Amino acid sequence: MTETRRTSFFALLFFVYFIGVSFGLAVIPAVAELSDSSYMLLAQMICFLPPVVLYFIITKKDVKKTLRLNPLGWKNILIILSFGVSIQPLMSLLSYVTALFFPNPVEQSMEGIQSSGFLISLLSVAIIPALLEEVFSRGILLSGYHFLGKKMAAFACALLFALLHLNPQQFLYAFLVGFIFCFLVERTDSLYASILPHMIINGTTVFSIFADEAAAETAAMAAEMTESTILVYLFLMALISIPWLAILLMLFLRINPPREELLLMDENGNPYQERFLSPAIITIFAIYVVFGLLPYIIT
Repeated sequence: MTETRRTSFFALLFFVYFIGVSFGLAVIPAVAELSDSSYMLLAQMICFLPPVVLYFIITKKDVKKTLRLNPLGWKNILIILSFGVSIQPLMSLLSYVTALFFPNPVEQSMEGIQSSGFLISLLSVAIIPALLEEVFSRGILLSGYHFLGKKMAAFACALLFALLHLNPQQFLYAFLVGFIFCFLVERTDSLYASILPHMIINGTTVFSIFADEAAAETAAMAAEMTESTILVYLFLMALISIPWLAILLMLFLRINPPREELLLMDENGNPYQERFLSPAIITIFAIYVVFGLLPYIIT
């Protein structure tokens, strides 16, 4: 079995385990009594930590090398934090477009998150997901797919990251930021390049939920606006953010030039690459359709 197929098989096992844990926790009475944020925190720890630990025990891979736990430098930190803020208008636009067809899980859980308290919500929505999801996605998966080539590895990683959300409303923006996160990690050779903006993006959601007065004003304004008006507003905000994103990209590329890559060659002297599509990936797509897509289509 090739490295790519082993990585895809691990991803499949993770998806099955993830869904099994989610259903299992839902039927435990003591867990059902937890607040939304406490439940999310517990579920994330159980869903991510055991598979990640077992992965490194079984494969005996070097944790630091696989996860690219390398320092960023203060310039990269500033640029990446700015990126985490600046990408959000574009994400909001994509989120609103898909929310026209599928329910937004964040909006549905806002009241439950707010009742849990700010600190536990920040931990369960922003900090822990950023750490655990990045270790799995831009850590293990991106490293395991390196024989696909950088672009295809980023595509594969972003696709699985979007599918992992098991919600079609989140698919577009999760794929977008997932692909960009892969690029940031590859150029800096540091997983922190994706953890930081992930925390900023999710943290902004938490702050907006707990900003009572501002949230009330925003909700009141949104209630008075038509869907087309909101769409135009979000489009303009995204359009305004693009020049700043371009400037950040230019600064980032200047600080992080392409690193020399040692390529394996096949018997014909061409760069060795493996195929992404496999039975494991097809099965993951089937799982997404059954558990992520069909529930919204049927209802």
